Amino acid sequence: MIDAEAAHLPVRPAALLVRGGTVCTADPVAPVHSPGSVLVVGDRVRQVGGVEEVDRAAAALPPEVREGTRTVDARSMMVLPGFVNAHWHEMFAMRLPFKGALRDPDDRGDEAGFMACGGDIPRISTTFDSFHELMRALTPGEARAIARYSLWTQLRCGTTTIGDVGSFNLPEALADAVRGLGMRGMLSTWASDAVCAPGESRRRRTRNAAGLLADIGDLLERYSGDSGGRLRAWPTAVYPSNMTDSLGAGLAELAVRHDTAFATHVGSLRNEAESTRAYYGTSPLRRLGDLGLLSDRLVAVHCGYADDEERKLLLENRVHVSHSPAKYGSTGESTLTGTGLITGLIREGLDVSVSTDGSVYPVGGMAESMRAAWQTHNEMAGDNTLVLPSDALAMATLVPARGLRWDSQIGSLREGKQADLLLIPADDWRYLLNPRPLEAFLHLGGSCDIDTVVVAGRTLVEHGRPTFFDETELRDDYLRALRSFSGRALGIGGAVLDGVLGPHTASPAGGAS
Repeated sequence: MIDAEAAHLPVRPAALLVRGGTVCTADPVAPVHSPGSVLVVGDRVRQVGGVEEVDRAAAALPPEVREGTRTVDARSMMVLPGFVNAHWHEMFAMRLPFKGALRDPDDRGDEAGFMACGGDIPRISTTFDSFHELMRALTPGEARAIARYSLWTQLRCGTTTIGDVGSFNLPEALADAVRGLGMRGMLSTWASDAVCAPGESRRRRTRNAAGLLADIGDLLERYSGDSGGRLRAWPTAVYPSNMTDSLGAGLAELAVRHDTAFATHVGSLRNEAESTRAYYGTSPLRRLGDLGLLSDRLVAVHCGYADDEERKLLLENRVHVSHSPAKYGSTGESTLTGTGLITGLIREGLDVSVSTDGSVYPVGGMAESMRAAWQTHNEMAGDNTLVLPSDALAMATLVPARGLRWDSQIGSLREGKQADLLLIPADDWRYLLNPRPLEAFLHLGGSCDIDTVVVAGRTLVEHGRPTFFDETELRDDYLRALRSFSGRALGIGGAVLDGVLGPHTASPAGGAS
């Protein structure tokens, strides 16, 4: 079991030389070195470039650093920056009831979900608001075990930095998991103080905005000066329909005071504008503008629906759009094809990044989102050069780092930045005679191909396995916590839990507390 206060992350070598691979930097100045190398000293990138150039830099290191250098032969590999997932929700506590493990194995009887067919906005609003109280039933031990397992699935898929846009978990547990796993995290809270309920004509306040603002304010203060540099916080709102004017204005003030970004889901669904006008008298994007939230600080999640005036506002304010193209089909969302807005915004030069969103299951990771963005936007534009493979990589690394206002430290392989990088084998039949392995990876590769994950110079994953903890123990801790929470807080009976979890856990004894 990982204890964030006691666990020892892997020791950094004095220097790390990743030598001879195809280095895709996501740096627009020098995007590819083939063959190339990366030299890391401590937690920073010291040199990136051709093999001989970087060899000279390694040879010039002080003797004591040279003696402690670890060299990785990357001649059969791609080397990429660590993925930055700027829109993610930790939802693994709801594995059983929320479109989860209690479903019939046969999918032929499936019905459209509440985000399909344009979106059932009142139902979405009510469901999201209910999470606020329900997640408080998690014990600290359950929350930690669930967060650690969920974050591990992200790290294993190459995500080194997480942007939490509200999770079904406790912020303290997420912070513990980020620290314990050696990742980076931009933390937030589940901020909802209103509901637009079915059958009602006006939004209804559900809790005090002042308390929610105090919670996120405390989080911003706590992590603004994190000594390790791996934890930050930002204000977010679950959905405009779940946010009173008081909460929105307060979140805008916090973003300015702490000089940070702000994120919310907006313009996500076809029915969203009409529903929001019915409850609030204006469209979601215009409402954000009225509240002081429409600026270059805004990370507009999904944002596939906007009228012509709103599109101009997005461009004029240099809003950052984060979308999750590998996820939409499975939920019935038409974010890309409904209007083609995001494709147009890419053409007009707006910052658009990819992300994974969240689910009770592992969903398409950053690699799959890169592929979906590359293929879908080019198909919609009828132009195979609108999103190049190197652009798709930037959409998963440097561009979201800019959205998080973290790009001075992460997001590309560049001298002086934190050494977050991925190694991906590129020597099988998929890559034969292709001088562009990133292209082949987007065609036929995916999250499970990622071999090595390095964060701040520490190798956390190697050969697809964690380097410093027992993965089976981590999974078993998660399943015990899931059993405990699902039985106590969700009222799922013991026989059902035995039937679903029995094949994976020997006994409920020893559950997290």
